[in-house]
Amino acid sequence: MKKIYFLLMVVAITFLFNSCKKDNDTAETDRYKKDWVTGKWKQTDLVMSVDAKLGSTKIPAGTSMITIAPLLAQALKNPALIPAITCTKDNQYEFNAQGTFTITGCTDFILPKAGAKGTWGLQIYDAVIELLNDKSEKDPHWINSISPTKMELALTVNITGVGAVPLGLQLEKLP
Repeated sequence: MKKIYFLLMVVAITFLFNSCKKDNDTAETDRYKKDWVTGKWKQTDLVMSVDAKLGSTKIPAGTSMITIAPLLAQALKNPALIPAITCTKDNQYEFNAQGTFTITGCTDFILPKAGAKGTWGLQIYDAVIELLNDKSEKDPHWINSISPTKMELALTVNITGVGAVPLGLQLEKLP
């Protein structure tokens, strides 16, 4: 009987230490996420997050919206879509350690609520970057992927004639 209690005690202690270690690993990863987000970024692309159909043409997930902007504008008979989409290609984003952000470039199409400046923070287990504009209106975006040099944010953009379109904003950290 003593052997069973001893064995149960060893299992419980092992489980306790392993549980604590996992929590510490998660905390370290979360701390790095804020460090990874902080800095200057340039937009490398704006891509479709899901497969879509445009008329009879299938557009696969991962397709560049910047590349297909003329096709999309033609299909929707909305030439204003071309500059609305393509002007974002040179956007730059700065998230500083004090919790403010600035966006240089076009935000009307992809981040109309966030605007060009405000504050930022990580939410929901550091899986969401929440942008707050000057009026303190929240504009949260899931972080689809992140590393020290690359980040992709989930966006939902409303396109007249199409509806809500899920997109991935691809960013690369500047040196």
